[in-house]
Amino acid sequence: SSSSSSSSSSSSALLPVPSERFSSMLTAGTTECSAAFTRGFSGLAATSASRTRTSRTCPAIATQQTRGKKKKAGKEKAAPAPRADEGPGDDEVADDDDDGSDTAAEFDPAAFEQLMESAIEALERDLGKLRTGRASPGMLENLVVQAYGDHTPLQHLGSVTARNAQTLAVMLYDASLKAAVAAAIRDSPLGFNPREEGDTLVVPVPEMNADVKREVAKMAAKAGETAKISVRNARKKGMDAIKRAKMPEDEAKRAEKEVQKSHDAFVKRCQDLTVAKEKAIMAA
Repeated sequence: SSSSSSSSSSSSALLPVPSERFSSMLTAGTTECSAAFTRGFSGLAATSASRTRTSRTCPAIATQQTRGKKKKAGKEKAAPAPRADEGPGDDEVADDDDDGSDTAAEFDPAAFEQLMESAIEALERDLGKLRTGRASPGMLENLVVQAYGDHTPLQHLGSVTARNAQTLAVMLYDASLKAAVAAAIRDSPLGFNPREEGDTLVVPVPEMNADVKREVAKMAAKAGETAKISVRNARKKGMDAIKRAKMPEDEAKRAEKEVQKSHDAFVKRCQDLTVAKEKAIMAA
């Protein structure tokens, strides 16, 4: 009895009894942790059970969901971030696409008529270079001369006049170009042989025999065919522009007829100019 009493006294001295406040806090904390653990375990068990039921009742859906997640994760991992200097991808169309296949272009018939008109102007220059029996300034005005490191028409380097029916005179703005101009005249298909008279080049225009006339007439015909090819090329460009314009079918047909009508008119002008020049050559 005395031994038990002494043992209780020593235990009380070694382990002091906690206060009531500390005891209540410890009890409340333990209870809250236990409740949270129970809720978490119950939720995890419910989720696992739900997935198990879905997998058992409809395995295709479960497999599809798994594949979809893997595919999405793979795409996000594989797709690189676009660079700032990178252009559009293979399946994108650049805004400045030159072929015009995806965007409707505006059709302007005047632009293609201007190309045909340019062909007529070039033909007139070429025919003017061909000699006939009578001296004409046009025979030399468009003759190309190597001057100042460039190819320049003679009319930009001096003036050409007809002294009489058989003589042309060339007065140059720069006398230092006299040798270059004389060489260009001699090397041309005109068959002229200029001579110097002070600051002027005198160009005799001899009469043509029958053989020379036929050769010059062939040159006129060749120039006419070249002009016709240019007109046809302008028509083709016009027809292509109509297709790119993607206009209604009836409007497209009217536009094509308009381009064809212009083509026929300009081809006729080429033919008329060529025939007139050939007649002038043969009659010289």
